[in-house]
Amino acid sequence: MGCGGAEKSLISLLPLIDASRYDIDLIIMDPEHDKEVGVFEKYIAKTVNVIDFRLFGTSLIEKFRKFCYYARLSPQLRLNQHRHGAEVHWRSAHFDYKILDKDYDVAIAYQQGVPTFFLATKVHAKKKIAWINVDVYEAGYDMEYCRKFYDRMDHIVAVSDKLQNKLLERSPWMKDKLVTIYDIVNQDVIRLMSDEPVRDMLRQDGVVSIVTTGRLVPQKNYLLAVEAARILKNNQINFKWFFVGEGSDRNKIERSISDLDLVDDVKLLGFKDNPYPYMANADIYVQTSSFEGFGLTVAEAKILHCPIVSTNFDVVYDQIIDHQNGLIAEMTPESVASKILELLQNEELRCNIVSNLEQETNTTSITEVEKFHALIGNE
Repeated sequence: MGCGGAEKSLISLLPLIDASRYDIDLIIMDPEHDKEVGVFEKYIAKTVNVIDFRLFGTSLIEKFRKFCYYARLSPQLRLNQHRHGAEVHWRSAHFDYKILDKDYDVAIAYQQGVPTFFLATKVHAKKKIAWINVDVYEAGYDMEYCRKFYDRMDHIVAVSDKLQNKLLERSPWMKDKLVTIYDIVNQDVIRLMSDEPVRDMLRQDGVVSIVTTGRLVPQKNYLLAVEAARILKNNQINFKWFFVGEGSDRNKIERSISDLDLVDDVKLLGFKDNPYPYMANADIYVQTSSFEGFGLTVAEAKILHCPIVSTNFDVVYDQIIDHQNGLIAEMTPESVASKILELLQNEELRCNIVSNLEQETNTTSITEVEKFHALIGNE
């Protein structure tokens, strides 16, 4: 339950599952017993029974097991740098995971990687369903290795039509199992949460507020965003660009901000439980991802009627029609900066985009939940 789109979507889905029909166990998995990773745990619906399934505890025996795990894992990571970390982890630690002693009617892995590997091999269930909420090919998964796990699934869920089509094209063996269920967002909750005040993003007259939210990881391509900020500054644009999120790329991004003399212009605000007031107070929302499974933050920015500039990752076209409800840029700093400038310099375009966003309605909390209930109830 760390800070990610899949986790956020799951938090939105859980309270919408019919608790009168289903008893729900949520198994939270992480190699270490580290509560800091569970930033969304406090939002879990009260109807859900949470099972804390950390791989290692805090006893001396567990610490020794953890030492042995890292002793096995470290050389494997060096030897298999071309493999996704989840695959290397599972190869090194699959025997550390115990088979669950409970039988389920339906069991779901709400993420690719370790949750799917675990579901395939360690869980007894009449029906097994695996979610894929990232572009697994861009993320570096070896789908031939993963196939033996997906072959044990009854259904495989993609979170966008574009992602489903790519899975069908690249992994046709999924064909008979593959369906699309979009990430769940509740527009009423998002709008209500966006009304909360913020103190570290003060609006200033004549200063453009740009916001980007998401984990500070390579997939989000924030070094490109910092380069785009440099171009804006060179064009004499008076702006503040706020990044809401935390992650492994923070040090790299901070160095780039310093090297490009953007310390007064680009601000890393860290993780926020509630990012929506920042989106709501932005003049422009920017998404610079290299790839996504769906692009949940784009959907959230749309709900808050914030003009969007996004890079052209595959699935963005499921949400953005260029120059109608947002602008789509190439994956270069020059193109991102150009699209931001276009929004700033063309008031008619900006107003039209906001007007079109105001007329849109996100119904995933109804339509996609209906698909979910149909999927788990179809014996």
